[in-house]
Amino acid sequence: MDRPAISFPSLLYKKSVLIFFAVAFLFAAWVTVVVGPPVSEKPAGVVVDDDEANSTEEESLGLEYERYMREVVKLLESDEEFRKKLESANSSDIKSGAIAQHLNFVSKSIRSKLDELKRNELERLRTVLRLKVRQAHPDSGDRLPPPALHELEKLFGHLDSSNQHSFETKDLVKLIKRTTDDLEDIDRRRREDFKRYEMEKEHLRREEMKGLPTEEREKKEKEHEEMEKKHREHPKVHHPGNEEQLKDVWEEGDGLERDEFNPRTFFYLHDTNSDGFLDPVELEALFQKELDKVYNENATEDDMMERYEEMNRMREHVMKEIDANRDSVISLEEFVNSTQREEFKKDEEWDTLEDERQFTDEELAAFEKDLNERQHASDVTPPTTTLSMQQQQHDDQQQQHVDQQQHVDQQQQQHVDQQQQHVDQQQQHVDQQQHDDQQQQHDDQQQQHVDQQQHVDQQQQQQDQRLHFEPQQQPQHDQPKGVI
Repeated sequence: MDRPAISFPSLLYKKSVLIFFAVAFLFAAWVTVVVGPPVSEKPAGVVVDDDEANSTEEESLGLEYERYMREVVKLLESDEEFRKKLESANSSDIKSGAIAQHLNFVSKSIRSKLDELKRNELERLRTVLRLKVRQAHPDSGDRLPPPALHELEKLFGHLDSSNQHSFETKDLVKLIKRTTDDLEDIDRRRREDFKRYEMEKEHLRREEMKGLPTEEREKKEKEHEEMEKKHREHPKVHHPGNEEQLKDVWEEGDGLERDEFNPRTFFYLHDTNSDGFLDPVELEALFQKELDKVYNENATEDDMMERYEEMNRMREHVMKEIDANRDSVISLEEFVNSTQREEFKKDEEWDTLEDERQFTDEELAAFEKDLNERQHASDVTPPTTTLSMQQQQHDDQQQQHVDQQQHVDQQQQQHVDQQQQHVDQQQQHVDQQQHDDQQQQHDDQQQQHVDQQQHVDQQQQQQDQRLHFEPQQQPQHDQPKGVI
């Protein structure tokens, strides 16, 4: 994860979209998988695709020990006694590591698997350590110097290396705390690296101006000011998480009537993995329409790196406002409660990045001083060549993040397609119900007709029987008078 002197690190987007979701990855995993979402019925009409609901695909968090962490979580999830203890645990117990005391309730077979998992991890770490030391000292031969203490702590900090044989409570405590610290640190570095990116961009612009004649420099400055002005001219950006912003998604994204907005239905529609929570990735999907108002990848005045940072700022803001228990995911209760506050109705405009400066003059001066000192110390390439390399590096970064944006767009399109599939399934269900109702009505009419016909036939039969058995009376003729 070492980053170049002035280049934006490659870890940025894929990892930053999951920041704070994993402020304790173990907590998110246990709450959503082990403890489970709150038991509640989904509103009528909300259809969830089975494949989507059962999806187990996991995003990489970018941690060196991630595979070991996931395996530990998987094993602990499989133990019924440990699951019962987790049902009463809160976010503080898990994030602080207090939940680790319940490791004593884990079955012997699971403990044995955890022991083996730790031993394999220690062996992997020893191999990695030997490779690191050998790379740092290629001429040392077979006698490698001992590694530095900070390297040992960095590499083995997620487990108790003093116990090489069994997985104990201390191992689980260290794993939880290390995961929490590392993922919080990723978010902090993201903000720092974005500031460096903005300073680098301004530095390159100024360096380009230095070598230009006065007239051309003034022309460039004017073009720069016009591009900034054009970038600022965009529709109003709704405050993320407020009523108008969510209703726009409800109407334009979900294709539903604006006046029929329902917070519970909205939550279920956008809980795409159906785990009972809105995680950071699902939240960020809600902001794309607002971001589209400000950033267009085909517009030269719009910087896609700034779009990513804007998206992260929106996500952090919504988490701060809605995530009451600070567990880095938003439950149905938290979401519904947020829609009942007075602030939810306010339609305040969101202050985008251009509304606040990302660095001070002093910070830019210190950045350029440090950059110049490193360039003079290396004294390898002429300034013009260095600038050209920096510009190429900048262009490569821009292209990289355009590619990343296309990946995000594809994910968004998949989400839209899934939503459309849900709507189609719902309509199909309605059509089938109508067809069934019509068929039932037709069958009822047919049966009624048959019953009526049978009734008529019975009446006719009874009439025929009466005529058949009734004796026929002979007609009497009047005899002539006087005839005896």
